[in-house]
Amino acid sequence: MAAFPVAEMVKTNGVRLAVYRAGPDMSETDKPAVFFLHGFPEIAYSWRAQLKALGDAGYPVFAYDARGYGASDAPKGRENYTIAKLAGDAAGLLDHYGLRDAVFVGHDWGAITLWNLPFYLKGRVLGCAGLNVPLLPHYPMDPIAMFRARFGDKMYIVRFQEEGACEPVLERDLMQTFRFFLRKPNKGKPVKEDVPFEQKSLDLISLLEAGEDRWGGEQLMPDDEIAIYARAYAKNGFTGPLHWYRNFTSNWQDQKRFLKDGKLPFVELPCLMITADLDRACPPRIADGMEKLCGPYERIDLKGCGHWSQQERAADVNRALLAWLRQHFPC
Repeated sequence: MAAFPVAEMVKTNGVRLAVYRAGPDMSETDKPAVFFLHGFPEIAYSWRAQLKALGDAGYPVFAYDARGYGASDAPKGRENYTIAKLAGDAAGLLDHYGLRDAVFVGHDWGAITLWNLPFYLKGRVLGCAGLNVPLLPHYPMDPIAMFRARFGDKMYIVRFQEEGACEPVLERDLMQTFRFFLRKPNKGKPVKEDVPFEQKSLDLISLLEAGEDRWGGEQLMPDDEIAIYARAYAKNGFTGPLHWYRNFTSNWQDQKRFLKDGKLPFVELPCLMITADLDRACPPRIADGMEKLCGPYERIDLKGCGHWSQQERAADVNRALLAWLRQHFPC
C-alpha cells in the first residue's frame, strides 16, 4: 500500500480542508504548483500515485479532501456545495499557500470543478488537465431534466436529487459500497452490450443492491486500500458528496453569468483531456469537439481503461501529465 502524506488542516472559505502535500516547497523551485481535485466517491488519496510522481519530478503538488469528503468539514445544507463554493475553496488554498496561480488537475466531479475554474478564478489558473469528464458547452436546458429525459428516473444522478433517499443504501455497508464503485473492467476488455449508451438507465443504486454477482468487472484495489475509503466516509457519510449532484441545476443557472452570446468564453489556457474507452458513465465521445472550447488543447485516449483512470493506469496518467507540464510550463 502506497505511503501518503499527513494532512495539513487549512481553514478557508468557511471550512477546514485536509490538504496533502508532496514535492519541494514553492520557494525552492520555478516549477508551477499543481493542485489535484478528486471526484465522487473519492478522496485525495485517489491521487497518491500522482503526488509521488510529480513530487519526485520537482513539482510542488497538493491534493485535498474536498468539502464534504474525508477529513475535511462537511457543512450542512446543499447550498454549501455549489461550484461557486468549490471554486472559492480552491482560491482560498491558493491564498493560504501564497500562490498567485497554479495548474489544476481534476477527475470526475473534480474535473467538473476544474473546467469551471477558468471562469470563477479568472487569471489564477495556469492550465487545466481533466480526466474522464471534459469541458462541455453550457447545457441548453436544466441538466437534471435532460438526464431524466435521456436516461429515465432511475439514473443515478436523478435519484441522487432527493435528499435522504440514497444515503441509507450507500452508508449501509461502506466496504461493500466501495467494492462496488471502485472496479475496473475485466482484463481491460469491453463487455458486448446491445443497448445504446443513450438508452442505459445507469441505475447504480439498484445495481449496488443487486449484489456482487451482478456488478461485473473486478475490484480495482485490495481490501486494505478499499478500507481507507470506507473509513474516510465513516466520518461524514454521503450527504455532503451527494449535495454536489443536487446543485446541478443551480450551477447551470449560475454559469449563465459567464455566457457571451449564449456561449461560454473560449478557455485560452493549455488544456489536456484524458479519456478512458471503457468508462461506462463518461465515454470518450463526450469529449469530441472540445478543441473548439479551449486551447492549446491535447487529448489522450487510454485504451482498455475504466473510470478510475489515475488509479487503474497510474503510470500512463503520470507520463501524460509530466509530458504536458514540461511542454507548456518549461523551467
